[in-house]
Amino acid sequence: MRRKTALILFLTLLFFAAAAPAEDFRLGVEPEPSDITPAYRSAFVPEEEHEHCYWCTPMDLTDEDAIWQMLMSPMTVADINMNKQTVVYAEPDENSEGIGMLTGQSQGVHVLETLDSGWTKVETYSTSFYNSKVKNFNAFVTGYVPTKKLKTIQVNRNYGIIIDKLTQRLYLYKDGHLETSMPVSTGKYNPDAKKQQPYNETRSGEYVIIYTKTGALTDEDSGMICSYALKFNATDYIHEVPHKTNADGTKNFRGFEEVLGSRASHGCIRVQGKKNADGYNMSVLADLIKKRSDKNCIKLVIWEDYQGRQVKIPDDDTPLYYNPKGGTMYHAVADCASVKKKFLPLTAFTFGQLEEDGFSKLKMCPYCVPTPRKAVLEEINQVHLTSSPGEVMSVYTPKK
Repeated sequence: MRRKTALILFLTLLFFAAAAPAEDFRLGVEPEPSDITPAYRSAFVPEEEHEHCYWCTPMDLTDEDAIWQMLMSPMTVADINMNKQTVVYAEPDENSEGIGMLTGQSQGVHVLETLDSGWTKVETYSTSFYNSKVKNFNAFVTGYVPTKKLKTIQVNRNYGIIIDKLTQRLYLYKDGHLETSMPVSTGKYNPDAKKQQPYNETRSGEYVIIYTKTGALTDEDSGMICSYALKFNATDYIHEVPHKTNADGTKNFRGFEEVLGSRASHGCIRVQGKKNADGYNMSVLADLIKKRSDKNCIKLVIWEDYQGRQVKIPDDDTPLYYNPKGGTMYHAVADCASVKKKFLPLTAFTFGQLEEDGFSKLKMCPYCVPTPRKAVLEEINQVHLTSSPGEVMSVYTPKK
């Protein structure tokens, strides 16, 4: 979406944007503009040279220029094997306490100070996994790593990706503009479960998609297959929503597709398998990433859903669509690919009518993934008034 009018429409339409006709592009769920940055927990006051970095850029989609500059800015990463991790120490001393983990080659850090002693003070999100030396899961940490282990890398100049844990959406940027949006599922940590798994929470931060030759991830016990897997953090991948294989060889997304737009994975990022109104799905995205002309890795940033962040609730007159001849779902677009052509175009109604008789029992379409119901959005906002769901260490009870 490159037209100049797109940015204006992006600001004025709450839950979908457009570039003629209006129904052809929508965000589904959009965060409210905010001054909250990924370094929300930091005590560091940035100087001018930090203004375009991931850590100091507000999580605000409405400032397209700032978002693009952030996605294009260089990164500082650990110059070690991409499958290895190094410890972030509390002090510039390897005998001090380990407070976090840093993955090689793909994970970015915010450089605060380079010391003459051979150490660099950094901020980052700890990418601890279940078997990491330091188990500080998805925690924002400020500490030290040896300067010799760090290097600066350039990133792809044509594409950038944002994953927002608040909205559970992927936002793809191309050549300075928002290109499309798709629902995702990031990691789900259930603190009330008998077996706590805080390492399932997707680790926020700044990454590059470092490895594109994985193919599919498979689980032989469950028969679950995750196609088009691209590595961005040690054992974390962005991949197609899981499926099982039908007898005729086709993909069956049932049980996984329905929960897109909410936390559901073991830490990876699941992306829709069916094409959205813009013609994008995980297959198209993976092909785009693999065949990019600029061979620098594409930056992928993950926004934490900090307390105080909110999602927008659409105006009552925001259009939705349905099939009055027996349709069971509501849609974001009038020509949704999931509906037989003889029922197209779909009939319009409004977001404000969604709870009225005739619409109240309609389910969200898993193809075009329209905005959730108002009660769902209000619940998200209520939760984030008092808590930061991704900060699992605040509720995790380690084994003694």
